[in-house]
Amino acid sequence: MSEFTVLVLRLAFFVLLWLFVFLIAGVLRQDLFGPRRSRNRASRRSRKTAGSPAAAPAGSASSQPHHPPAAAPQQPHSLVVTSGALQGMVIALGTAPITIGRSSDNTLVLDDDFASGHHARFVPSGGRWYVEDLGSTNGTFIGEQRLSSPIPISPGTAVTVGHTTMELRS
Repeated sequence: MSEFTVLVLRLAFFVLLWLFVFLIAGVLRQDLFGPRRSRNRASRRSRKTAGSPAAAPAGSASSQPHHPPAAAPQQPHSLVVTSGALQGMVIALGTAPITIGRSSDNTLVLDDDFASGHHARFVPSGGRWYVEDLGSTNGTFIGEQRLSSPIPISPGTAVTVGHTTMELRS
């Protein structure tokens, strides 16, 4: 091989090595500090879902029969850990979000190697509770489905974070 070819291969190896280092640093940053997001993004999303319904066109009231509103679903009052190291732990629900992860500043601190520092969050909005993955490495699951965006959750639905399973209860 010529000296030029060796030089090009060395430079390519050097660039790939640094690319690998930066990728590792990015994964570590995300695991320790959570994903980079604007705090306004979550509030904008909740405003969109909680927006007022569109006005009905004139004359549509007579074309559709009036149905009384259905009974409101039972509101959850607690978060219960159903399996894992903290099985049986109960957290009372209020108006503040509940954060879950290994970091000591979470509401529910997990001693679980498969949980991220700030793994998931339960958020009240519009009379319902939503569960959201905070960019965790191993994901947050409802059944076998991995969360990709915040979704509403009803009482009795199992949410898995690492080796810990929890559910909202009325």
